[in-house]
Amino acid sequence: MAAAIAALALVVLPVQPASAGDPVKDRETAQARANAAAAKFAKASSSLAKVERELKVLEGKTASTRTRLSGLEEEVKVVAVNSYVRGNVNEAFIFDKDLGRTSRRNAMARFVTVGDTDAVDEFRAARKDLEAGSSAVREQVEQRKVAAADLAKQKTSAYKELTRLAAVEKAYLAKIAAQKAAAEKAAAEKAAAAKRAASAKASASRTAASRTTPTTTKSPSAAKTVEKPAGVIASGEWVCPVQGPRAFSNDWGQPRSGGRVHQGNDILSPRGTPIVAPVSGNVRHHNSSLGGLSFYLSGDDGNTYYGTHMQSYAASGRVSAGTVVGYNGDSGNARGTPHLHFEIHPGGGAPVNPYPTLTKYC
Repeated sequence: MAAAIAALALVVLPVQPASAGDPVKDRETAQARANAAAAKFAKASSSLAKVERELKVLEGKTASTRTRLSGLEEEVKVVAVNSYVRGNVNEAFIFDKDLGRTSRRNAMARFVTVGDTDAVDEFRAARKDLEAGSSAVREQVEQRKVAAADLAKQKTSAYKELTRLAAVEKAYLAKIAAQKAAAEKAAAEKAAAAKRAASAKASASRTAASRTTPTTTKSPSAAKTVEKPAGVIASGEWVCPVQGPRAFSNDWGQPRSGGRVHQGNDILSPRGTPIVAPVSGNVRHHNSSLGGLSFYLSGDDGNTYYGTHMQSYAASGRVSAGTVVGYNGDSGNARGTPHLHFEIHPGGGAPVNPYPTLTKYC
């Protein structure tokens, strides 16, 4: 946890100091604000993805219309040439002022030579479709600019709240540490007093008994301390995969770039925050252009867990719950947005929404 907080120095955003109120309540408020900001950021990401998806469709239709128009234009030129040869050129039949100079002079309706107007009608319709399609593309490009600007705004807000949460978290941990230190001091003083009382009593007993049978005393055995295995920084029946300041929302199933659908939850956290195994099991690392540095955990509970966009790896192979398997980053297609994309695959099958589990343990 301390390492995660120290990593916040890498986030280039102003740190808002924690209030002088109750650190516990401040922490709850800051967490709620951070999660709300994360939700707005996720929504903005979805909005941009929708706009880009529609833009791609419009561009595809416009390209198809342009190809169709090109073919019709060639067909009309043939008709115009035939009309010219026959001496049937009539400026009254010019139907499209946007054609080239030669085409405007020679473009004739098909009915001049073959007795129907299909070519003209199709050409006119294609021109209208192209104009409408081009206009729609321009409008969609403007919408993309607006959506991209909103995404940048919501991203800044989300990481600002995350930084604020880290400052509040630091105050909270300081209070917990102070309470622990005070409790340990009180316990030590109580133990020392009890030890002095026991020593005085034992001394009196030895004095009384020294005239008869000598006695020996056994020194109390030292209390055994249970240490966590190396690399384990958290414990529990299920451990939150991000051990540090974090914010997330229910963005399962939302649209994403490239026509994809989000199959997990994005947990925003400062770069370098420890990423741990939520349960015990076997970890293997993976690297791809889309996800970047990733991990797969085959859990002892029968489920498979997937996390991606890390900046570096840590433990692999057999691990206990709470073992650091990597550190948060923005690898893959997450450049500039440090977060952990996290998935749960029950029984190793298709993914399910991890949000209920994350809200319970994170």
